[in-house]
Formats: sequence, structure tokens, C-alpha cells
Amino acid sequence: MPEAIEVHGHRGCRGLLPENTIPAFLKATELGAHALELDVVITGDAQVLVSHEPWFAAEYCLKPDGTTIAPADELQHNIYKLPYQTIKQYDCGSKTHPRFPKQQNQVAHKPLLSEVIEAVQAYCAQQTIACPYFNIEIKSTIAGDKIFHPRPELFVELLLEVLANYKLTEQSLIQSFDVRPLQVLHHLKPTIKLGLLTEDNTPPEQRLDQLGFMPYAYNPNYSLIDGSLMQLLQKERIKCFAWTVNDAETVLKMLNAGVDGIISDYPDMVLREVKSYYMANKTS
Repeated sequence: MPEAIEVHGHRGCRGLLPENTIPAFLKATELGAHALELDVVITGDAQVLVSHEPWFAAEYCLKPDGTTIAPADELQHNIYKLPYQTIKQYDCGSKTHPRFPKQQNQVAHKPLLSEVIEAVQAYCAQQTIACPYFNIEIKSTIAGDKIFHPRPELFVELLLEVLANYKLTEQSLIQSFDVRPLQVLHHLKPTIKLGLLTEDNTPPEQRLDQLGFMPYAYNPNYSLIDGSLMQLLQKERIKCFAWTVNDAETVLKMLNAGVDGIISDYPDMVLREVKSYYMANKTS
């Protein structure tokens, strides 16, 4: 088992506050998360925006006039076709999230990555605490190229520009299901920390072969983690961050499996369970 398990706040702390919003990232920081997991897309005016979907999801977003978005109309609210000044007018925090009933709702907009970085850094300076690092997921697919996002080369260029402005390029972890932006990043900056996400039963050897190099981290859905996978990753010295772990029983399974980090919508719960686990193992 790794000496220290990292806890990553998934989309900030989606179980507690609206996902991918500044209040959620500040709360996860306050709770003591080691990393803030977030997703990035590109706006119509080529800015790096924090959002899981490259459109406004009917499940938790409202139109600028406060009305709901019909599920069938989601894709018409395409972030890649909208300027940030319009994007800011959508409310993605007030609507009750059907899958997270304990979430404290409040008016919130999708922020730029730069806004998130500045808000977290200001909070940490005010509290005189170390800042968590950023675990940034690039949201792209081959089918979405030039429709919902730019091609990987431009996507990566825009992201690296933001990170360089805050001197965070080497401190951040960049992950994706799409191997293409990871390949571009590896070519441009071989020292950058990259994570390959996976969610299906494709053999890990095949996924790594698709990528074409050994990444810093291999990040599977928690249900895919078993002894053979961990043995492979430890042999190759690849870290493993499991997602999305939202109950105490699964936290315990991940700790016993030997993962390096746990990504959760409830970082407060995971931090408690990890502390309890270490205390129990220290005294046993």
C-alpha cells in the first residue's frame, strides 16, 4: 500500500456543492483534498472553461432566462459555439441535482480555468495553507472534433497557455479518455504528468499500447481494479487513481488494493475513512 493516499475532490465536491464551480473547489480545498479534479472544454472565443460536458446539461443547468433546458435540446447549447460572456449567464448551481440530493444549491456559473486557479490560490494564501494541485481532464472525442471542441493540437495549446501563465504546467496532472491529447502533450512536454482514463474492460496492456508510452498514472473506474491490474501498474511504476468512489465500503476496497489515490464526489467522507484506516492499521 502506498505510504500516503491522495484524495481528489471530483468536480470539486459534487456531492456537497454544484459541480465544477468555484464554491465546490474552495470547499474541497477547505476540507483538505490533495487535488482538485476538474474537466475542461473550449468556448467559442477560445477560452479554457471548466465543464464536464461541452454543452449545458439539462440535468443541472438553467438557461439565461432561468427556464429549464429540455434534454432533447442540450446539444443546441453548445459551449464551443458560445462566447464566455454568454456562457456566464447560464446558472448551473440552483437546480436540484436528481442524483445528489444533499448538494447545497446556489446560483453558480461555469468558470474559466484561470478563474478557478486564481480563486483557489487566493483562498490558500488567505488561509496560509498549501494549495491542492489540479487534476485536469481534457474532454474530447474523435467524433466531437470541430463540433464540440477543437482538434487535440489546439486544445492542448490553449490549456498549456493557461497553465504556463500560473507556472502550474509541471505541478498539474492532465488526464483524458482520449489518447490523442495525451500523445500531443507527451510530445511537447515529456516531463508533464499525464493520466490515462479508462472505463471499460479493454485490457490495460491494450489501452497502454494505444497510448504508445507509459503515463504517470492509469486511472480506471474503481470497478476495474483488481490484483492483476495493480501488479502490472506497480511493475511499470505507474500510479493508479480510482474514480468515482462514493461510499465507505469501496474506499476500504481501494485502500486494500493499494491504489495511490481516490477520486470522490465526497472528499470529506474519503478523508475520514482514510484517516480511520491508517489509525486502525497503525494500532493493529
